[in-house]
Amino acid sequence: MNTLSIGDTHGNFVLDDVKRVMDKHDKIIFVGDYVDSFTLDNPTINKNLCDLIEFKKKNEGKVVLLLGNHDLQYMYNNDIHRCSGYRPEIRFDLFDIFNNNKDVFQIAFQIDNYLWTHAGINTGWYKYRFNKFIKKNNLKDMLIVDQLNFAFESYEETLFDVGHWRGGYLDVGGPFWADKRELINNPLKGYHQIVGHTRVKDYTTNYKNNDTSVTFIDVIESHIENFEFLRENSFYSSRI
Repeated sequence: MNTLSIGDTHGNFVLDDVKRVMDKHDKIIFVGDYVDSFTLDNPTINKNLCDLIEFKKKNEGKVVLLLGNHDLQYMYNNDIHRCSGYRPEIRFDLFDIFNNNKDVFQIAFQIDNYLWTHAGINTGWYKYRFNKFIKKNNLKDMLIVDQLNFAFESYEETLFDVGHWRGGYLDVGGPFWADKRELINNPLKGYHQIVGHTRVKDYTTNYKNNDTSVTFIDVIESHIENFEFLRENSFYSSRI
């Protein structure tokens, strides 16, 4: 299976490049953070998000839209999820867009032992924080992707954990906030993860062993800064 993974877009328009190569891929996975650009205006951010949602609806079985921490701060009508780049002037517009289309988003996607989330999963977080939810709800026989998506539907608070590397008070963050250093030190064993959240200049894969790795793909804005335009290889293409 050929997959195309797209890092944090932050309001940038990427669909023309995606459409040019989509026939070569079986799955197209966006890893979240569709808003909160530091350079684009509000109408552009709103339009590009709506266009992306329509693209998903027209390609339901092929396109996957994950949620990122920047998306959460508009999806929920509270201050708990606040992070950088927040735009109060379009808060209600984005609240409506995300919630009226909530069914097209999820927080995790999995093919075999390849796992996509926005920020990644640290073994310590999964074992010592999230496992309590798994036991309480008798989810131990579920695939990890189903555990995570079920937890999100239940608004399980540990999903939103923020570790000290990102300004929180916990040892490590959850799948919306895990830092690159947390993942490199202790990635989820037995999985090859593909994540955004931490900007890198180019794709970076860190292997713990043959069956455990993390690939960081938040490169789009770095490529814009360095090359002044998007290019097809701003997306991570892989065969699974």
